[in-house]
Order: sequence, then C-alpha cells, then structure tokens
Amino acid sequence: MKRPSTLLLALVIAFSTLACGRSIVPQDSSINADAPEPPKPVEKTLSSFTPITGTDYLMAGIVPVEMARDASLNPFEWISSSGYSSYTTYGTYNYVFFNTQTEEYHRLLPDNSSVIFQTAGFPQQVYDPNDPEKPAPIIEFWMFNIVKADTNADGLFDYRDKLTIGIADVSGKGYTELIENVDAIQSQYYKDPSNFFIIYNVNDKNFIAKVNPITREVLSTTEMDLGEDVK
Repeated sequence: MKRPSTLLLALVIAFSTLACGRSIVPQDSSINADAPEPPKPVEKTLSSFTPITGTDYLMAGIVPVEMARDASLNPFEWISSSGYSSYTTYGTYNYVFFNTQTEEYHRLLPDNSSVIFQTAGFPQQVYDPNDPEKPAPIIEFWMFNIVKADTNADGLFDYRDKLTIGIADVSGKGYTELIENVDAIQSQYYKDPSNFFIIYNVNDKNFIAKVNPITREVLSTTEMDLGEDVK
C-alpha cells in the first residue's frame, strides 16, 4: 500500500513543477518580445548649400551623418530628378536657407525632431519635345510631406506613419501646415499661382484639397465618391 501512495505523490509533484514551469516561461518571453526598442539617437550634419535658380537663396539639408558616406549632399540632385526627395532611407530633418544679399539664414522648421519625407518645388518643369532646352520655371513655393511622430509605434519615422502636408515660399519662410494625419498622397497638381490641388487618402477615404499657395489656405476639401470597394 505504501508504494502506490509514494508513486502518486511523486507524479503529483512532477506535474505541478512542469505546469509551473510552463506558466512562467511564456509570460517572460511575451513581455520581452512585445517591448519596443527605443529609437536610436541620430547624429546630424549640414549638407552643402545649393543655389535656388532665379533667387538670392541657397538651400541645404540637415541630414544624418551617414549620408556623407554614401550619397551626394546636394539637395537639388534628387529634387530636380523626380520632383520629390527623401534622402534615401535616412530622411531629412530640416532645411536651411541662406540669403546671399542680406547674409541671413534660417531653418524651415523650428527644430530637427521631425522627418521631411518628401519635398517638391512648384511649378515643376514639364518636358516639351519641341523645346527640350527650355529652362525650368522659377520655383514659387515648396510642398513638404512631414512625419512628426511615430504614429504606428514601430520605432521608425517613415511612410507608414501619418503625414503632415506643409507649404513654404521659395525662401523657406512662411511655413504653414495645411493638412494633418494623412495616410498617403496620390497626387499634387499646380494649376496657377493661386490654385493648387492635393489628392490624398485618410482612413481609406480619398479627398481633393484645393489650396491657395499665396495665402497658404485650404480653400475647399472634397471627399471622392469612388464606390465602397475603392479604398
């Protein structure tokens, strides 16, 4: 009678230990796996200044030091090539404008905590096969798509975060935020100096914003009815 009792006690102790071990390990593992890594500090540097054609201003970017190792720091090499810029995967943290007449300089944004994901100057040059040597128009204003916060909490500032659309004149002054919490920008179209259109997406809905670049105001916003199956 003693042997069954001793065997039963041993089995109870063994199963209790196994059960405790299984309940403890997954809890610790899940906590470590879910804890997001804090963003690493970025050492920033000033790129070379480049003249803005037709103006008295020079323009440079505040970018990560890594940019100096693997790409040109001339901001117009990527702005003029496609109309947009992002300094590859690193991002641009700010722009600095220098007036060659007054010898004054200023930053576009008050600090370097955001990431300027894309930049475009308007009006943009339209290629004319009948006049391929036609000079590019003088830039009247800049449009900026900016990531101001890690809205999806993945530890990165990139295109997956909410965007803020901002505008400034060619000298980088008068920066104004036009639209916030944007998921994606489908198109930007320059009609004339006082009419500019932005087509964008927020929460699976598409909108058209009409903007006056001179007053830096959103004149109207229209939600596009494209059918329930179109996001």
